[in-house]
Amino acid sequence: MAENTEKETRGFGRKMTKGDKVWLVLWIVAIILFALWMGSFVPFLVLPFAVDVYWTRFIKWDWWKGIKNGFLRGVMSWVDAIVFALVAVWVLQNFFFQNFQIPTTSLEKTMLAGDYLLVSKYHYGPRVPMTPLSLPLFQHTVSIGSTRLGKSFITHPQVNYRRMPGLTKMERYDIVVFNYPNGDTVCVNCENPDYYTLCKMYGRDKVWSDRKTFGEVVYRPVDRRENYVKRVVGMPGETLQIIDRKVLIDGKVLPDPQYLQQRYVVLTKGNPISERDWKRMGVYTRGSSNGSVGSDVTPIQDASFYHYYDIRPDSVTGRFAPLYLVNLTREMVERLEKSGKVEWIKESPYQESPGAVYPQDELSDWTGSNFGPLWIPKRGKSIRLTDENVKLYGRCITVYEPNQATGDGQGNRLVRLGKDRYELNGHEAQEFIFGYDYYWMMGDNRDNSLDSRYWGFVPEDHIVGTPLFVWFSINQETGEWRKDRWLKKVKGL
Repeated sequence: MAENTEKETRGFGRKMTKGDKVWLVLWIVAIILFALWMGSFVPFLVLPFAVDVYWTRFIKWDWWKGIKNGFLRGVMSWVDAIVFALVAVWVLQNFFFQNFQIPTTSLEKTMLAGDYLLVSKYHYGPRVPMTPLSLPLFQHTVSIGSTRLGKSFITHPQVNYRRMPGLTKMERYDIVVFNYPNGDTVCVNCENPDYYTLCKMYGRDKVWSDRKTFGEVVYRPVDRRENYVKRVVGMPGETLQIIDRKVLIDGKVLPDPQYLQQRYVVLTKGNPISERDWKRMGVYTRGSSNGSVGSDVTPIQDASFYHYYDIRPDSVTGRFAPLYLVNLTREMVERLEKSGKVEWIKESPYQESPGAVYPQDELSDWTGSNFGPLWIPKRGKSIRLTDENVKLYGRCITVYEPNQATGDGQGNRLVRLGKDRYELNGHEAQEFIFGYDYYWMMGDNRDNSLDSRYWGFVPEDHIVGTPLFVWFSINQETGEWRKDRWLKKVKGL
């Protein structure tokens, strides 16, 4: 009898409670608005389920409540809650917010290593998930402690890049979270330096064959690549150049960010500067235990530095005054100069070996301090397919850009036919038209930042979002909580 009554309460003739009516209307409105925002019919696929939950009840969603075994019923109640939570988190993480931890000091002293950020995806517009079958809370690997359990995503299906409408457009000096462009191919046992640098250092055959050292070589889709955070310096269509550490855009010098930090050589008046004094200025003296944060101050023992700066030993003791290599902001430099403990402070000569910076060309004389000029690609603009341009933009064409012949989201096929002659997707071509906007990202800790100077442009489809506020912060060096940074807006720091 009870079973017949249950059947009679199902279907379109079922009477709804007032609460069910309210919830169903809210769900219908939310689904319609989300579909309009997304510009897709896909959200409407959820509509029949919402109708069934609150009205028709063709599916008995709470079937587990009828289980007689109390323990099993309790387990299923947890499973039910966990599944609902995972779906909710998946939606929130893909379209609205994502948690992000600052792992390194590249944005010191604006963003500190150990800051936990709430990143907005809706400001610039969220990407329609390109790898939809993925577990929330895990970027690319499911792990417990240091134990990797496997990938957190299924590679197929892949959805072509599309960005939903946002509140604002990206502007210069914005702090932006993005997927690491060179993170498409990864050695799981050695993610830093990246795969391409490892191949350059050891050779591709060594990287692929030495599994013990480098681990398995895996591919990661765009939205499953490691998250980085930097400041936007160059915009699409601009020409960037760095001269003596000063950034120029279209020939004009850009003002430095307020807390720009650079490397200096510090000569004392004879006595060493204590660890306590360095810490008072916010200088890392030891680094973190996991190696993600290194020391900002290094005592110099190399005699060539003393010779380079023409420093002579004390005439009485015969000893050299302590000399340090330190990362400092201009404010910290001024405080140190006024302390009475230093003889002088000078900018450190900052050079790399040939080919260390983008585009990793051994014949290039570009460095992190003197770089370019380099044009930043803009959607709809074209370049000639010359050997020089392919050297600078080849990765954009063959890896980042969707295939212009097939539109399948895969890179274009570029083959060199001869000097300044190229075949593009099976046909000889003289130019290439960019389908994406690109950005140039740099850290505020300029001499200790792995940024666009080393791996190049950030395509628009790699942009994740912008941080809203620091919700928690812990000093990576000491383990102390930075309570003064909790719940602080990023733009106010």
